Amino acid sequence: MRQHHSVWRGAFWLSIGSFISKLIGAVYRIFLPRVLGDYGVGLFQMAYPLYAILLAVSVNGIPTALAKQTAEKLSRQDVEGAERLASWAQLVLGIVGMLLAVAMELAAPQIAVGLFEEPAATWSIRALAPALAFVALEASFRGYFQGYQDMRPTAVSQILEQVARVMVMFPLAYHFLPAGVDKAAAGATLGAPVGALVGMAFLGWRRVLNGRWSLKGRFPTYDLWRLLMLALPMSLSGLLFPLMMMADSMFVPSRLRLTGLSLEAATARFGQLSGEAMPLINLTMVVGAALAVSLVPAIAQALVGHDRDAANQEVDRAIHLVWIVGLPMAGGLMLLARPLTWLLYGESGAAGALQVLAIGSPVLAIQQVMGSSLQASGHGWVPVRNLVYGAAVKFVLTWWLTALPFWGIRGAAVGTVAASITAAYLNWRDWTRIVGPGTHPLRSMRWPLVGTVVMAMGLHVWAVVPGTLPVWVRVFTAVPMGIVIYGLVLFWCGELSTVWSRLKDR
Repeated sequence: MRQHHSVWRGAFWLSIGSFISKLIGAVYRIFLPRVLGDYGVGLFQMAYPLYAILLAVSVNGIPTALAKQTAEKLSRQDVEGAERLASWAQLVLGIVGMLLAVAMELAAPQIAVGLFEEPAATWSIRALAPALAFVALEASFRGYFQGYQDMRPTAVSQILEQVARVMVMFPLAYHFLPAGVDKAAAGATLGAPVGALVGMAFLGWRRVLNGRWSLKGRFPTYDLWRLLMLALPMSLSGLLFPLMMMADSMFVPSRLRLTGLSLEAATARFGQLSGEAMPLINLTMVVGAALAVSLVPAIAQALVGHDRDAANQEVDRAIHLVWIVGLPMAGGLMLLARPLTWLLYGESGAAGALQVLAIGSPVLAIQQVMGSSLQASGHGWVPVRNLVYGAAVKFVLTWWLTALPFWGIRGAAVGTVAASITAAYLNWRDWTRIVGPGTHPLRSMRWPLVGTVVMAMGLHVWAVVPGTLPVWVRVFTAVPMGIVIYGLVLFWCGELSTVWSRLKDR
């Protein structure tokens, strides 16, 4: 029972840390263009995708693989082996990270000219280089704590990293602005390595407090090689979705032009999808991403003990929580899409795409959960293959629908939702084939769906009742009103007591 509860507690802490981190990160997205201007932001964004790739690897690859191996050793009561593996992994990754940082620092001019065709981006790339060393070591620390199913250090480090990043980037951008926009963009970019350094330092301090650092015994060649082989497909799983979004940026605007839009208008429509609708959908993914991380050590331990029923129960519980949190958030976004986008962005052009994406957001979270479960079972390449199938579905639908005037940018959103449904179904099918039947994603959907429908009915009445209240008041009051209505339905049917008992048990 303790293991089941730890998954929920771990997901709770990671959700809190990720949500706060995303809110803090929204600050620089809003205010940085006012400091650097469009050209400066362009230079900053040229370096940022490299950092985004590092984050994807550090979040989805190394920590998850190390957590899986650590959990497996702990399930065999091999505490010394788990500590020795973590210690050597941290040492090796620290050295590799430093070597890569030096290489990126030296190759910055070639990267700026050869990859981006913009020599002025050299300073931003050089400013980003130290992050390679810090992120690699930070990832190994996170995997260590996650292997013990202690997600609080990871959650705190996420918040500290983002706070440090925002606190550094604006003062440095202002400081270097008189020297040129390229130097100011580099100053803003320095926030990334400083944030990673702060997060790494906190996790390293927590690691030292454990007092279990050990490099004794033989060098764990086999374990480290297995760590690399496990991390590779996990990293690819985390990278495929950003790569799909990058592919969208390459062909969606050109397909939209076939509907009669100018190049500028087509680019603007794509911006509504990627820059306005997707960030709101990403907020709904916090719980799914947290559960995906928390499940890995729990499922690994269950399967090492040949307890397939326990593994299925873990997945069922995780999917239940996705429905409980994801369905009302999706329903709220669908209902409030138009006034919400109008309040945030000054116009509601992204509302249609947001409504379509909201339909699939809970399924995308379930796809993450099932993918991580397969990785924990030792079949890391299976979710990668299924994501490729999902990407193929997305490409076909997006290519076809975005060129139709009726669909337009909503067609790209439909493609994303269809990709999520495809990958989620294939992951579930492969899970039941590999681990065995017992997981039923739709079984725990009933009461969250009922609560979401009742909540939507109440919010719809509130939205259409005649009155003199301004739109922003209606939107901001609709959120707590929806939470109360949904909470009352879950309380009446007993769902809240189940969630609370799993969170409070220690």
